Amino acid sequence: MQQEQDLPIIRACYEFLVWLVPKIGKFPRDLRFTLGDRIERQLFIVLEYLIRAQYQRDRSHLLNQANVELEILRFQIRAAHELKVLSTKTYGNACSRMTEIGQQIGGWRKASLSGDRAP
Repeated sequence: MQQEQDLPIIRACYEFLVWLVPKIGKFPRDLRFTLGDRIERQLFIVLEYLIRAQYQRDRSHLLNQANVELEILRFQIRAAHELKVLSTKTYGNACSRMTEIGQQIGGWRKASLSGDRAP
């Protein structure tokens, strides 16, 4: 199974995406195609940077970019919560997952600077 071969950070980001997309699908129509679409795209961008970093020797720039994109995602999800399209429980769970991914990005970046291969 492919998932077992994925790096933990990539698996965590992918699982977050799979968990969040159905919740975005429940946004009211006026926000589903604006804010919901942006959140979904942003999460795909983070995942894309992490996958690219997996295959690069010098991945520091890609990990920095993934971290910036994750920060943008944090604000988008916060806006969804403040606009009352994400419940407090869902928002809290999303924040926990984003924090975990952010910590893994930081750990991977630190490890890659010291010469290790993966998080």
